[in-house]
Amino acid sequence: MKIKKLIALSCSAVIAAASMAGCGDKSSSSSSADSKSSKTEKTEYYNAQPVDTGWEWSNVEIVGGGFVPNIIYNPTEEGLAYCRTDIGGAYKLNKETGRWECITDFIGGDNWNYMGIESIATDPVEPNRVYLAAGTYTNANGAILYSDDYGKNWGIFELPFGCGGNEVGRGCGERLQVDPNDNSILYFSTRTDGLWRSEDYGRSWAKVESFEPTGGYSEDKFRIGLTFVAFDKQSSEKGKPTNTIIVGCADTKGDYLYRSDDAGKTWTGIPNPTAEETKKDTQRLKPCQGEISSDGWLYTTWSYKVGPNGAGQGAVQKYNLKTGEWVEITPERVYTCGYNGISVDPNDPNTIVCTTLCLWAIVDNVFVSHDGGQTWSGIWYDEIVDGERNHVNNYNLDISSCQWLDWQGQLKPGWWMTGVAINPFNQDEIMYGTGATIFRTTNLSKIDSEPVNIEVAAMGVEETAIFDFVSPNPVDENAPDLYSIMGDIYGFKHQDATVCPKEHFGDFRSTSIDCASQDYNIVVRATDEGKGSVYYSTDAADTWEQVPTLPEGVESAAGGTAKLSADGKTIFYQCGTMGIGAYVSDDFGQTWEPCDGIPANAMIETDKVNPEKFYAAYDGKFYMSTDRGRTFTMLTSFLLSNFTMTACPDTEGEVWISVGGGGVYYLDADKGEVVTIPSDLKSCDALGLGKAAEGQDHMALYVLGEVEGQGYGVYQSVDTGKTWKRINDDTQKWGNVNKRISGDPKHYGRVYISTNGRGIIMGNVKE
Repeated sequence: MKIKKLIALSCSAVIAAASMAGCGDKSSSSSSADSKSSKTEKTEYYNAQPVDTGWEWSNVEIVGGGFVPNIIYNPTEEGLAYCRTDIGGAYKLNKETGRWECITDFIGGDNWNYMGIESIATDPVEPNRVYLAAGTYTNANGAILYSDDYGKNWGIFELPFGCGGNEVGRGCGERLQVDPNDNSILYFSTRTDGLWRSEDYGRSWAKVESFEPTGGYSEDKFRIGLTFVAFDKQSSEKGKPTNTIIVGCADTKGDYLYRSDDAGKTWTGIPNPTAEETKKDTQRLKPCQGEISSDGWLYTTWSYKVGPNGAGQGAVQKYNLKTGEWVEITPERVYTCGYNGISVDPNDPNTIVCTTLCLWAIVDNVFVSHDGGQTWSGIWYDEIVDGERNHVNNYNLDISSCQWLDWQGQLKPGWWMTGVAINPFNQDEIMYGTGATIFRTTNLSKIDSEPVNIEVAAMGVEETAIFDFVSPNPVDENAPDLYSIMGDIYGFKHQDATVCPKEHFGDFRSTSIDCASQDYNIVVRATDEGKGSVYYSTDAADTWEQVPTLPEGVESAAGGTAKLSADGKTIFYQCGTMGIGAYVSDDFGQTWEPCDGIPANAMIETDKVNPEKFYAAYDGKFYMSTDRGRTFTMLTSFLLSNFTMTACPDTEGEVWISVGGGGVYYLDADKGEVVTIPSDLKSCDALGLGKAAEGQDHMALYVLGEVEGQGYGVYQSVDTGKTWKRINDDTQKWGNVNKRISGDPKHYGRVYISTNGRGIIMGNVKE
């Protein structure tokens, strides 16, 4: 076990897969007799301090776009709330702006696995304290991150096992909890290694040896383990450890819940409840979430599978901590579905909210009870008219701030709804996470008398995995800022990068995107959905057409790269299937011609000024065509074979080359030679070009790379790569950054960066 101290002022959003130097040493705390202890030898520090680089960082506005497994309100500080994502870090709600701000952007590429958040705990005694169980996948060790200043600065305790922030069961929890009576104590219910405890505000952790279960149930080959921790605050005095603690366990036999009444010294199993669904199946339901009300009831949700997919059957149960009585309070018996999210109002023990899971045939529901689960009201319900069952929506859904959520006319109040939370200071407000956003209610207490008003509440959350983007040349003032493609929600045209677009591109995933440098209206994408294809648009991505044919032998091709000639009249296509060569089409795929003179699966690019010139590279050799790709001749050889190339948007015959283990070069196509640029740039994982600086006659260069003595980061050069200025700092790393960067030809200083989970990062020169 290792402990590290991270000092990293959290910013709004930022970048690069910067490495985080330093290795931590072993740590420990004084542990009670039933815990395995470890010893602290040394603590090391990350001296990551904010630096004014002259750039400010934010996101291209998409709003959400990924799974938000849970939202957590602090019960003692009004307006304090956090949310966790499965691959994009953790966020804190800004009380003043109503926008979420990422509090994990200091995590760099070396520790990208920490960007998947398994659980969040907010301290009910000292609200400034917040904790994260971090780890995207269990095949690498996770960590507990701790902060005593609302997530501005972090320490980190490295765990000897993994967390599964993006694995099956990520909607369970919360697995990480602060003792509400003695907040120096925390518990963490793990997937693979039982129950762990900290007694020093999360700075060191040890296994609770008296707690033997580890959970024997696996789902889709993922261990689920222990699913939640819940405290009965009323079972002890303030300042003393809470006596009664409940832990959920996803198992295949025996008890699924365990109880301690002596502050974690000893544990006993709680007999499993009997649910109506269990009579239909020999496999018992699994506990997903649990919360204890102030009047001594444990409220729990159960599903056949913990999900977020395939939940199947489910139930809601409450357990009397004094009598040991189970009472089933499942809201709806007509439809078969799972149940997952649950929240109990800390100020009103009779007010409970829960969510269904995987009610795909109809639509998932949010249920509210004001009498401890005896009766429920839903945001939709069925009524019987003349013997027929009719679906009635009991909500008004406002998506005006994120209109693309109207998924091709199939707007719904959510799916994958594993996290729901009641605002402890306002019973009219709950927030719940979905597979694409966060929704918030504004009049929930009136659910029985008027439709519930639901609105998007994900502003600031940016959780998309970006595949590619292109920033069009400023042919005229109507040129959009950006075209992009991504996972799950496919892609967007951003007319204005600071405004959420109204529509996404469609219902298939793409692998590349390009637009004609002389006509931004013409756009092309390659896809890998189904058999793979090429789509094009002639109206600036407002509508799309599939090419009517694919090149010979490409009928079952997957993905690949599609490029456009400078005038948009020719598609240059290299499919993703090994052994198949490149093709060109002058009629949007009516016919195709093979490209002669280049190897199969070559890297392709087009000149952005001369529509006749196309480029290709393979195994260190560069090729050029001057007849729109029909024939190629070799220009020159390069010593390295692992590189990427980008054509300069405003200069004919200039192709820039970035080398991960080297620097920046460019191909002078007219001379047929690669030009070396002497500089102190040690490595370059990605390169892009943007509008030239005032007084300069060449476009600015932007790279993800490393300069001697300045570390890995984002750099700009305004003198064709001779000198470099770092424009981010070590608090701005954004986890898993992809090797894709682009300047904007329209806005000097603007740069776009691709991430896997933090959306499109955008930098701008400070005003």
